[in-house]
Amino acid sequence: MRAAWSTPAMLAAALIFGAAASAAQAQSAGEKLFKQQCAACHAVAKDAPMGMGPNLAGIVGKDAGIMEGYRYSAEFKKGLEGQKWTPDVLDAWLADPQNLAPGTYMMYKQNDAAVRNSIIEYLQSVK
Repeated sequence: MRAAWSTPAMLAAALIFGAAASAAQAQSAGEKLFKQQCAACHAVAKDAPMGMGPNLAGIVGKDAGIMEGYRYSAEFKKGLEGQKWTPDVLDAWLADPQNLAPGTYMMYKQNDAAVRNSIIEYLQSVK
């Protein structure tokens, strides 16, 4: 009986599947960290209601402190006025929100740059 798949086709399929699985694992690491460390206060589903913090769906590239339906503290607005949520600003925010906006409500602080990067990569994938 002759095989339905040739060796080159099987190899190509394995490489494509491996690359897709690797990308999914990288994204799922950030998603897992987000769920463990951020989801108690923040939603990421497009139409999900606001929690203690604003919904972060599509946050990367948006103006900081401007989201319809969420009331930001005066400290937050003062500290981040005129800024956009770029990966660099998100990194600084996650590292120490009190440094950017002293007195803001967010108390979470992540010292591990790799964890911050994974969370930011995940947020970039959530549209």
